[in-house]
Amino acid sequence: MKNLVHVIYPDEYLASFIVEGEYTAEDILERVFAQWNHGSGCECEQFINSKKRSLSVNDIVCVNGTYYQCASFGWNEVTPQYVTKLEYEVSIHPRRNDGAWFVLHDIMWDWNKKKNLVVTR
Repeated sequence: MKNLVHVIYPDEYLASFIVEGEYTAEDILERVFAQWNHGSGCECEQFINSKKRSLSVNDIVCVNGTYYQCASFGWNEVTPQYVTKLEYEVSIHPRRNDGAWFVLHDIMWDWNKKKNLVVTR
């Protein structure tokens, strides 16, 4: 089986490749996380040649058309619309020139803060 994978650093970088074999999405996500992290001992050639930072929290990996956002522990499935909105918000952020990774974390902090607001009376 051919599994189409996209590694997405929002508004920063996109890599696409095929993972061949009968794997679950969870298996592929864990494999990609190891292959796209400096110091893991499992770095793939595409990652090394890209000279990019390690895959980290809030980055996105798409496996066969399903999008997952890297969490502190594991992965959260997200929609294509979510990914599009996230990339757009990163691209227009006033501090974008400081680096997409920094802006991505600022945006996620704000989104999570709004999501966790509790209305009291």
